[in-house]
Amino acid sequence: MKHLQRLAELEELSKTAATEEKRVEAALELAFELRNNNAAEAVRLLESIRHSAEKADEEQEAPSQTRTEWYFARGVVASCSFEFDIALEALFQALERFRRLHAQEGEVRALRWIAITYRNIGMYVTGLEYAEQARMLAKELGLINLVGYATTIVGDCYMMNKEPEKAIIEHREALRVAREVQDGVLESQALWSLAREYEEMNRLDDAIATYRQSYELRREQGDAMGMGTSNYGMASVMEKQGKPCEALKEYHRLARLLRDSPVGSPQAEVFINLGIARVLKRSKKPERARKYLLETFEFAKKHGSAGTVLVNVYLEMANYLKQMGEFEQALEYYEYYHKLNQDLLQREAQQTSQYFRQAYEFDKARQQNEIYRLRNEELAEVNRQNERLLLNVLPEAIAKRMKSGETMIAEYFENVTVLFADIVDFTQLAAKHSPEELVSLLNRIFSAFDIFSEQYNLEKIKTIGDAYMIVGGVPHPNPHHAESVANMALEMLETIHLLSKSLPSPIDIRIGIHTGAVVAGVIGQKKFSYDLWGDTVNTASRMESHGEAGKIHVSETVQRALASTFSFEARGTMEIKGKGVMNTYFLTGLR
Repeated sequence: MKHLQRLAELEELSKTAATEEKRVEAALELAFELRNNNAAEAVRLLESIRHSAEKADEEQEAPSQTRTEWYFARGVVASCSFEFDIALEALFQALERFRRLHAQEGEVRALRWIAITYRNIGMYVTGLEYAEQARMLAKELGLINLVGYATTIVGDCYMMNKEPEKAIIEHREALRVAREVQDGVLESQALWSLAREYEEMNRLDDAIATYRQSYELRREQGDAMGMGTSNYGMASVMEKQGKPCEALKEYHRLARLLRDSPVGSPQAEVFINLGIARVLKRSKKPERARKYLLETFEFAKKHGSAGTVLVNVYLEMANYLKQMGEFEQALEYYEYYHKLNQDLLQREAQQTSQYFRQAYEFDKARQQNEIYRLRNEELAEVNRQNERLLLNVLPEAIAKRMKSGETMIAEYFENVTVLFADIVDFTQLAAKHSPEELVSLLNRIFSAFDIFSEQYNLEKIKTIGDAYMIVGGVPHPNPHHAESVANMALEMLETIHLLSKSLPSPIDIRIGIHTGAVVAGVIGQKKFSYDLWGDTVNTASRMESHGEAGKIHVSETVQRALASTFSFEARGTMEIKGKGVMNTYFLTGLR
């Protein structure tokens, strides 16, 4: 059978794998597979690899996947062994670690098993909450099969909380998902859950037909334990249908199956024997039930079956003895039953309180962690916003220096190129447009200029009203600064020419360029500004203000630097305010 073959393969790998990593992986998977039928061996396996899992954690700062999967497997095994306190502690550990690893599929698995554990405890509302969390996350991740597995638990919690209509809807949805993704294991689970719901609703024909479908699927999968649970469901329904011979035959077949199978569990044998005893009690020879009840009683004590199992054995034995007229012994077993039942109720009340506390403490810690996480994210976002703001007003290299603690930044650059641009007749233009239109226009123009400055590796210094200032060679020296600025100036003229065609009133700009030395630095305490000072800045500004619309006015220094690659038109000598007589040129294009 496929399932048994897989168990054998995993057992061999857990002993003989070529690497410790592979051996640990095999042991983890084997422990998970043994959860229902050999919990003791599963725990032994997990303990055998505990050191390796812990070592994996020590070798890295973040939680290791191996140790996280160890916690998950330990929680699952404990849950299946009714050790719910151990289960919840381990599963919550796994959940937190999966979240720290951003392993969201693992997070879904942990949430689902926490839901299963709370379902088995009897805390159905809490189980439902965790199952819904698992389902929601699985949907977000597109893990459709895990959506189906979580949906079965949602349905189970509704069923056990006495909400059968909701349970039926959920189990049918799980079945639909299983068939959509062709997951046979999920389909068999969904069918079994649906059959159990039909049984609870006394829809016995539907129940037995659905149990049978579940059985056939599990037989194809080689899942002996699953076949057993489906068989038990069919036998239980046959009892309720008043078909004792068929029920007895099914129970005996199930008993043989589990005896011959290495995956049989003590608890399963207890419930099978109780089923046989119930049928025989109602037969013409009820004395035959005694043998099975006594065997069940001894078996349950020997294997340390959970109190909920043993209490059922006491009750069945008491009812049988009363039926047989053995009232003194029946009373004795009733007393055992009531004492154990009271102990269980008290223990369950204490444990339920403990489990609620565990869930509360975990959620509280998680919320606290979430608060810290959100605070850190908010702080990181504030830092990112601050950095973006700094980069909007400062060059990146200067912003980094300020973030590192420099408070005074001032540098001398011997050879840079400065450009000023100004919109012609801006005052008249402003009078023709609303404030919104004017700001929109300036934004279109200056956004295009910003793109060009990045393209040519230039630094935008500032905009003042309708004026735009850039520099080449600052803050990083660049031997091609004059060429880059000239290329951008030509792009700027072309952009304004194209934009003007789309506007009701034409616009134009003047551009001025000069090359020389500057001082660059940061000024301001609350509002930082990276600016340039020196004669070069003043001269570039004069080139712009003494220029002409639609032209690039440059100094003789610029013309000499670019004469071999760009074409110029001589303007001649002219009086420049604050500078005296200068020989200037218009940059007209590339050679």
